[in-house]
Amino acid sequence: MEPSIIEGSWVISFRLGFRRRVPSRFDVVRFEDPQVPGHWILKRIVGLPGEEVLLKDGELFIGGRAISDTNAHYAQAPSDKFGWWPSSDEYVVLGDNRLFSTDSRKFGPIKRSAIRGRVKINQGA
Repeated sequence: MEPSIIEGSWVISFRLGFRRRVPSRFDVVRFEDPQVPGHWILKRIVGLPGEEVLLKDGELFIGGRAISDTNAHYAQAPSDKFGWWPSSDEYVVLGDNRLFSTDSRKFGPIKRSAIRGRVKINQGA
């Protein structure tokens, strides 16, 4: 999640952060790594349930329309193209440091039930 969250930083994760509302685009969430049980990771939601999500030439498209993603840094190689069609209970997540992030490009969309908290980032620190 660098540079938004530097490795070793302390973060606040609200376990009940989505009890009163559903996760939204660009929320940072905490969930268990689907590839490494017991390892928790933080990623940013970019795709919502039922949307067509495309990452092409470093640009994010939702339903065929380009979306401004000011959180993305170091966009992936221009030749890369990834597409997802999350089901009604899935979210597409990406790291802010796109070149070096293990995210939905590696493990696909994540289930709503896998999300364990919303992360608060202190931008003023």
